[in-house]
Amino acid sequence: MHRHTDFKAMETVNTTQQPPNPNSPNGCWARHGYRVERTERAMGSPKRDIYAPDGTLVLVDSDYDEEMAYCREHGLLLPATT
Repeated sequence: MHRHTDFKAMETVNTTQQPPNPNSPNGCWARHGYRVERTERAMGSPKRDIYAPDGTLVLVDSDYDEEMAYCREHGLLLPATT
């Protein structure tokens, strides 16, 4: 007899998760109203598509370096503090 296990119910919820670093891609997206769509893959990290506040798809299947470059090129990073 095969018993079905609901793995979703077994996931641990991280209740101590910190907000993203303001100058990380996730911080830039959140601060400026961008939407990140994550699509799971069979292997590897999720596919990340980034949408501007107006709904325009601006990055497809992006990685960290591409996202940081977009944030720099579009003035989404906070000024460095010394």
